[in-house]
Amino acid sequence: MSEKKKAFQQPDLTIEDLSKALYESNITLQKTMQERDEIYANISHDLRSPITAIHNAIEYLMSLDRISEQDIRTVLPLLQERTLVLEKMINEIFLLTKLDSSTSLLHMKNIPLTGFLEDFFFSCNADSKYQNRKLILDLPENFNITVCIDTAYMTRVLDNLFSNALKYTHDGDSITLSAHIDSPVDSSPAAIITVSDTGIGIASNETDKIFSRTYMSSSARTPSDASGAGLGLAICKSIIEKHNGIIWCQSDSNQHCGSTFFIRLPLIDC
Repeated sequence: MSEKKKAFQQPDLTIEDLSKALYESNITLQKTMQERDEIYANISHDLRSPITAIHNAIEYLMSLDRISEQDIRTVLPLLQERTLVLEKMINEIFLLTKLDSSTSLLHMKNIPLTGFLEDFFFSCNADSKYQNRKLILDLPENFNITVCIDTAYMTRVLDNLFSNALKYTHDGDSITLSAHIDSPVDSSPAAIITVSDTGIGIASNETDKIFSRTYMSSSARTPSDASGAGLGLAICKSIIEKHNGIIWCQSDSNQHCGSTFFIRLPLIDC
């Protein structure tokens, strides 16, 4: 056999090697199927509530001998609210599936980070749903750095984090958007974006789990008006990872110090 052929020849695999590889593939497949089943179970549970509410409202109207204008005015807001909840759930599921299946989904471009964060912050400041919260923008002076991002998807991440903070804070609490440069000795510099709140916080033993698609947070972190399929943070994680970044959370509900979400983005040109 020629030297060229030898260079490309694959080493012989033993029965033990093949068995080990097959076993590991089987374990991975089982975990994937288990995760899928858990996601389906969670989504089915979350969908049941708005569908039941809509069904009951329709049955109520159908049970009336004569439907008055007051009956309609009473039922329509409920139908609208529950329909919006269903729409949000479906959009979350669709987006996460889209993120999983596409390799060229993001449209990346170099963006001045200060301008991007200011635009997002002022749009929130003008949104009436935040009128009872104190919104704070905290950026260093002369913070002139550029990041390579998809502005639409990164806006989606920040919107999810702000909406999350809104749910778990009360009137008078604050939500802060900030950023700084992280320049560790042993790795490349990066931009750190944080969204912090002074709300009820998350149990410290849950902060590493809340980005999982299958994890259901404790009731202490689940408000009565929660809506969606509970995939908001999983969507954030998927988007940030497609930016070659990482996202994490620091919180301790026992300390009543609120929660802080960190986004680390590498400083690279598109």
